[in-house]
Amino acid sequence: MSLDLHKHLAKKPIKNSIDRLMVLAAIAHPLTATPQVYDIYTNKSAAGVSLLTWLCFMLLGLVFLAYGIVHRLKPYILTQIIWFAVDALVVIGILLYR
Repeated sequence: MSLDLHKHLAKKPIKNSIDRLMVLAAIAHPLTATPQVYDIYTNKSAAGVSLLTWLCFMLLGLVFLAYGIVHRLKPYILTQIIWFAVDALVVIGILLYR
């Protein structure tokens, strides 16, 4: 076995662990905004929530999504899709409850 192959195989378990962690983070990160969504819909109020900010999050997120698709970064694509859904829920809530 060559030295380079040995180094590659030695790093693989770490890479797999980081890959699993990335998938978890890809799901958990956008869910950090769910308290905002919950607050808007339970209180039926979007007072203090900026429509422009959340629209920008949505639109710029599409650029990040396109980047993930072009580069075939599955966890990145996943997180951007979830972010888009969360952003859309906030924008809809703002429009409903301003």
